[in-house]
Amino acid sequence: MMREIILASHGALAAGMADTARMIIGDDPHLSTLALLPGSHPDCLKRQIEERLAAGTADEFLILTDLWGGSVNNALLALAQDPRVHIVAGMNLNLVLQLCLSPEPLARAIPAALAEARQGMIYGNAVLACPQTEDELF
Repeated sequence: MMREIILASHGALAAGMADTARMIIGDDPHLSTLALLPGSHPDCLKRQIEERLAAGTADEFLILTDLWGGSVNNALLALAQDPRVHIVAGMNLNLVLQLCLSPEPLARAIPAALAEARQGMIYGNAVLACPQTEDELF
């Protein structure tokens, strides 16, 4: 099954996230980025993805956006009407890595990857203030 993963954000966040992911997992030709830059309109990003959908370049399209309710996410959310498209807001590196590496269909991979990404968010000060065993942290 061919999957295309698109990181979409305000500014350069998506490009930086993709660059870091590639540093860890190697080049992934199915990973691309879209950026909403000052002076541009989010509908331009939507049109770019619509062109890819029309071209039929993949069986599944995963769009990871930076912020739920943000203009990038709002513009792209309508694309989820296409059954090939899955949109997840609030991307972080853990989530990107999990989904780039998962062989599972997105409908199964996304819930597990979200749970894993959430577990990776840890307030370091609280851990230092209340020492725990490694088993309690994970």
